[in-house]
Amino acid sequence: MKRFKNILYILDGTTLSHVTSAEKVAKLARHNEASVSTLIVDETTLLDELSLKISGRYNEIKQAILQQKTENLDRFLSHELWSGLDVKAEYPEANGFIPIIQKVLRDRHDLVIKEDALGHGIDQLTMRLVRKCPCPVWVIKRGSENFRRIFAAIDVGEESLEARALNKKIIELTHSLAQREHGEAHYLHAWELEHESMLTSPRFKVSPEEICEMKEKLNKNRMKELNFLLQENHILHKTDNIHLREGKIEDVIKKGIVDLKIDVVVMGSVARSGIPGLLIGNQAEKTLDTIKCTVLIVKPDGFVSPVKL
Repeated sequence: MKRFKNILYILDGTTLSHVTSAEKVAKLARHNEASVSTLIVDETTLLDELSLKISGRYNEIKQAILQQKTENLDRFLSHELWSGLDVKAEYPEANGFIPIIQKVLRDRHDLVIKEDALGHGIDQLTMRLVRKCPCPVWVIKRGSENFRRIFAAIDVGEESLEARALNKKIIELTHSLAQREHGEAHYLHAWELEHESMLTSPRFKVSPEEICEMKEKLNKNRMKELNFLLQENHILHKTDNIHLREGKIEDVIKKGIVDLKIDVVVMGSVARSGIPGLLIGNQAEKTLDTIKCTVLIVKPDGFVSPVKL
């Protein structure tokens, strides 16, 4: 986890009253000898903004809100857990995801951390960051206590250079996070036999025995590829911590979280290098819509954010 040196920590009114995620951010910063920038997201809605303007006291009220945020953030950062760390406090000039990503681009942050309060899935702001932010996004579920059991969602079925590089990032982060937390790393791959329903149709008439044989061969090949990936990147692992499961990736991950009592999922976004905005992919997005634990989403090399300075 020592790859992160310039962390952006996204706060809101609720986060400021808790220190659960803050303790994890401070611990990560110390381990990495990293700097931390804190940014309060303005949760004002368009309707709230309009109401303020109609009141005739817009500037006065906005100034009072800013003053309150300053006091809250100063109190938050005065906690002893930040002692000795390089921490900077900033405020956005506008609400939403665009100022956040512009700051990432401008100040070259290599990790964005945001707490999420939803029981399952992630909020709209977080999803927009996942889709468009150029660096990894770590979504810490509010109330998360331990990061002891971590698993990597890996797609060894994709052979492109981009996919191989992304898999390498995912397993390295999973392994190092497990080491840092004195925890346990698991590596999961979901696979399906392509066109199975078509193969068993009256047109092709592939027998159940042949389908079974094809699946066994596919599973064996994927296991070989996954073991090679881990060995190639010098990742020590136990046989029991390798999981190949048949099914849709969102279903496999959801079940794996429950079965293995997972605290953190490390997964990659899907993109083509240099194509702005083409990022997350339907399968990964469905996973994030239902996820109930902390998740670290890793970007592929060459991703270009559609947000510009």
